[in-house]
Amino acid sequence: MSATMITWGRVEPHARTTDISVGLAAEVADPLWFLLRQWQLGELTGDDGGTPVAIDVATSWSRFCRIRPEGLDEGGESVPLDPGHGPFEQVIEREALIRLGQPGATPWVTAVHAGRSLRRHLVRRGLGDVADRLVEQLSPDTAFAPPHAVDPVSGPVEGPDEARYRTLLAGKVIDGVKVLEMVRAGGSLPVAVVGGASPADLDDALQAWEEELAAEWGITDAVTGLPDTWVRKRLEYAFSIAAPPLPADPDVPGQSVAEVVLRADEYDGAGLAWHSLDLDPDPAHTLGADQDSDPGLTGSRVNTVLASPLVYPGMPANRYWELEDARVSLGRASAGPTDLARMLAIDFALVYSPDWFLAPVELPVGCVGRIDWVVVRDTFGVATIVGTSQTQAGDGAGRQFQPSNLTGEEGDNPLLVVLPSALATMTSEPEEEVALQRDEVANVAWSIEKRVLGPAGRGILRPWFREDFDLPEASTAEDYELVWRLATPVAAPWSPLVSILQGGDEPRVLRKARLLETTTDAVRGVKSQIMRDVEKDIYDEEITRAGVQIRMVEQLARWYDGSSHVWRGREKRSWRGEAASGLRFDDTTPKPPAV
Repeated sequence: MSATMITWGRVEPHARTTDISVGLAAEVADPLWFLLRQWQLGELTGDDGGTPVAIDVATSWSRFCRIRPEGLDEGGESVPLDPGHGPFEQVIEREALIRLGQPGATPWVTAVHAGRSLRRHLVRRGLGDVADRLVEQLSPDTAFAPPHAVDPVSGPVEGPDEARYRTLLAGKVIDGVKVLEMVRAGGSLPVAVVGGASPADLDDALQAWEEELAAEWGITDAVTGLPDTWVRKRLEYAFSIAAPPLPADPDVPGQSVAEVVLRADEYDGAGLAWHSLDLDPDPAHTLGADQDSDPGLTGSRVNTVLASPLVYPGMPANRYWELEDARVSLGRASAGPTDLARMLAIDFALVYSPDWFLAPVELPVGCVGRIDWVVVRDTFGVATIVGTSQTQAGDGAGRQFQPSNLTGEEGDNPLLVVLPSALATMTSEPEEEVALQRDEVANVAWSIEKRVLGPAGRGILRPWFREDFDLPEASTAEDYELVWRLATPVAAPWSPLVSILQGGDEPRVLRKARLLETTTDAVRGVKSQIMRDVEKDIYDEEITRAGVQIRMVEQLARWYDGSSHVWRGREKRSWRGEAASGLRFDDTTPKPPAV
């Protein structure tokens, strides 16, 4: 049984059954009577419902000009944000590939490309003989050799690319990383290499070459090439950005005149959006953006735009007696008692859709904006002020796309964040792929390395199979009934993370550990760069029962000026649940039957 309720301004179908299709049909026995009732109630006159035709919007904005990495334990210093930095993801995620002072840390492919770049710079200035002597300084016995300073337990895994590089390139090309370390240590090349070359031309070539390496590959003298935004104990990025104070409107009292600081504590590397950032209202957390005197960082504007109804393909028509598009059949939509999102969408389409209009507002890329006031002019010439930033925040309206407050308080923050993000990136196959999963039966967590980065700079698969966990065969020559083992076997790509309860208020952590191969008495550890970059611990709360997956990928994005940008970053994703290794210590099993 269904009924139709008529109110002043709209028609709402209601049904007394659990089937919503009955109410959506809104059946009536006498359509002519219904049409007369609409006329009688004034629904067809339209003398009190002007349609918006123009909207005046006043906006203010402030560009982001400073950034502070939050990944270091001791905190980082804020640095200026280059306006031509490219996609913001590149600024946050980019890892330096050239790591000086770390034998074997720089990929061989990067060292070869750096050497080829140096040869081009030298030949361009007529110093080709210097490049030839640089090749002679590299001994075939030591070029691209395994790094001697790397822990043999956690040393790199080698694949076919490493053998190919040694065969084809050792002693035949310039190792650009070794040359760069030589220049950094001595200021220039050895005299035996320079020969009679012009010092001015040589210095010019080396300077231009080093600038190219820094822009193309990134150079670091630190222990690792990780960006300072990477939090090693949480395996995610953290940073803060700041913009100067927004222009104050003299007609609106109480507007903030402090710099705007936005903070991302848990960015997973999957792409930046406005909801990745929270507003930091603490005045002590300043980045110094309010000291920037560049007048081009802030601005205000009043735009007049045309209003258009907010619709989607197949949405019901505004008028009741109008043929509609059949691409969407709301009468066949189904929803349960807890399916609130679908019920709200249907309610919007049927009841409230004529009340929503779309008005585009332009803001600069890479800024935080504010709508100061909105004036709507309708077909009757009436101008209506919709509200200011103060009134919109005060009544809780229009807050769907505003950054949350770190303190949890719903304050007056009518801000719109327009990040200079890459809308879409081309992502390579993962160079490294590591899953972190809990094993409640064994009471440990595991870092399971599916793919690791080899010394040549290419990903190497580390497959494992179910039989890797089977008990090894025992000798049947002796007369015994039971076999004792110190520990049961675990596949080679699996490395343990042991839960440690720290003292005081310190949180529980998962500490990297090594596993003893009881059959060979060898000790093994992690092989991936992702896990080697973890100094010692990972916060226990970061590894949920679902587990997490960390991937190292190369990304390519096209910027709005047409330039291409390539960088290496990391992604953190939810994974497949708990793992089951079957690990047991001090285990005794029956003797296997004789064959």
